[in-house]
Amino acid sequence: MNGFFELLQVSLGTRDRLSRVPSDAQWEELFEESFRQAVTGVLLTGIERLPQELRPPIDLKLEWIGEVQIVEAANEHATKACKRLCEELERDGFCVCVLKGQANRRYYPETLGRRRSCGDVDVWVSPKDNGKRNYVRRTLKYVESKHELTGLCWLHCNFDDESGVPVEVHFHPSFMNDPVHNRRFQKFFSDLESCVEKKEIDGAMIPALRVEKDVIFQMNHIYRHLLDEGVGLRQVIDYYYLLKRYHTEGIGHTDSTENTEIVAALQRLGMMKFAGALMWVMKVVCGMPDECLLCQPVEKDGQFLLREIMLAGNFGQSDPRMGAVDTSSLMKRRLSQAWRRFKRNLRFLTSYPDEVMWEPVERMYHFAWKELKMWQW
Repeated sequence: MNGFFELLQVSLGTRDRLSRVPSDAQWEELFEESFRQAVTGVLLTGIERLPQELRPPIDLKLEWIGEVQIVEAANEHATKACKRLCEELERDGFCVCVLKGQANRRYYPETLGRRRSCGDVDVWVSPKDNGKRNYVRRTLKYVESKHELTGLCWLHCNFDDESGVPVEVHFHPSFMNDPVHNRRFQKFFSDLESCVEKKEIDGAMIPALRVEKDVIFQMNHIYRHLLDEGVGLRQVIDYYYLLKRYHTEGIGHTDSTENTEIVAALQRLGMMKFAGALMWVMKVVCGMPDECLLCQPVEKDGQFLLREIMLAGNFGQSDPRMGAVDTSSLMKRRLSQAWRRFKRNLRFLTSYPDEVMWEPVERMYHFAWKELKMWQW
């Protein structure tokens, strides 16, 4: 994987060239891995920066360019959907904030941002009037009046917008399994209006998290994906550019009061061990300079995290350790999914015991919340 990481660093501008010329077969492997990690567009930028003698065969390069053109078109489509959705929600009396996804475009250099692989649109919303009183019920009732739901859970409801873009409307930005850490996390993000600022993305003014809030939120986002299904390099690169912005805006200096507060928040949320692992990946894989790191990188934890990233791929879709789910009945499917998740989480027991041990309890609560329609209470 050294060639893959070298090409990634060339793409990010932390390295000038590859240490050796990949063979045609190795270029094919790099192309396939870029798909597994959902970074095909990012790596094309690195290829364009290489001298001619280090570039892939022309046929493969043309195929690569074709795939990236699809990514660029999807990005434009998703940004338009984002703008349309935010305007509708604000017009109808909601505070709104775009989470991760298209909001991350603001951190990337312009060309690279257009090549970031995008997915669904995530928005965190809260009614402007009456504070948080019955806000989940009111939000859900509003969404159901406008769209046909495709999914519902404690965290969010889902639908496809008029152009076919999948949308998640969040009642809460995220969560943690440990009840103490979760209570602190929800308190940290208790007031949507104080967490949001409007940023221009492709000519559209889109409400997004303030950078110092996003540093906490997106670390939690990567943490959640690691524990729940798997995380790939796409989210790692998002965090790389987020940390660069956090640093260049003058907030994230290692000796600053603000940075101390971020570290204190990570400690209170039980994420410092994961933070040390992620900082190691930032430094070794992405070439992040020490002054941009939030805390001291921890090699042992970082190596464990990197192994999971490279095995699982984007959202864990390539993880060979995830067995098939029994779909012969609804009950068997649910039990099979629960057992598969439990076995998977055992791998993290010694690294992140609080989250792993509380996961079955949290999952049962979320299940009861949905089945008993607790949002109506």
